[in-house]
Amino acid sequence: STAINKRMMVKHCALLATLALSANQAQAWSFNQPNNNNNPASATVESSAAVKPLALFPAQAASAKTGAASPFTGDYDDPNHPDCLRQVKVVGAPMRGDGTRSAFPVLEVVGYDGNGSNGKVCTEPPASRADLWKVSGTVKSTNTAVIDFSPKGGPANLAAKFEDGGIVFPDGNKWVKIAPGTTDVSARRPKDMSTL
Repeated sequence: STAINKRMMVKHCALLATLALSANQAQAWSFNQPNNNNNPASATVESSAAVKPLALFPAQAASAKTGAASPFTGDYDDPNHPDCLRQVKVVGAPMRGDGTRSAFPVLEVVGYDGNGSNGKVCTEPPASRADLWKVSGTVKSTNTAVIDFSPKGGPANLAAKFEDGGIVFPDGNKWVKIAPGTTDVSARRPKDMSTL
C-alpha cells in the first residue's frame, strides 16, 4: 500500500513538473523524501526557480494586478470633494458557481462626500461606516477599469484610466493618488476605524 501511494505521488509530481516545465514556469525540479518519515504525504517538491501560476487568460490576467501591485490601489484626493475619503482597492474576482473566476479583478471604491459647504468639502471625518458610500467595477487592464457609480446616481459603466499618478474620468476629473506616508489619510476615515 505504501509503495503504491509513493508511485502515485511520483506520477502526480511528474505530471505537475511536466506541465510547469512546458509552460516555462519552473526549472531544475527535485523531489525530496525526508529520511525520518516514511509518510509519502510528507514528500516535498523544490525548484530553483519561482513557480508562477498558469494563467488561463494570459493577456488579461497577467496585466490586471490585485492588491498593492495594482496601480489603482490606494487613497486619493478628489478635487470635487477636498479632503474627503476616496479609497480604492483591487481584489480578485469572486468565485463563480462552477469554481472558476473571471480573469478581471474587482475594483472597490469607498468614499465620503463631505459635511462642509454644499456637502462637497470634508471638515471632519465621517461619524461612522454608515456615512460612507461604496461602488465597484472591473479592472480591464493594468491601467483601465470600468466603475459602476449607479448606487450614487451616476453612470453604470464609467470608464476610468490610471495615468500620471491618478485616476482620470471622461469628464476630465482626476483623482490624484496620495503617496503613502505623505498625508494622514486616517483622518479621512470614520473615527472608530483605522482602515477600511
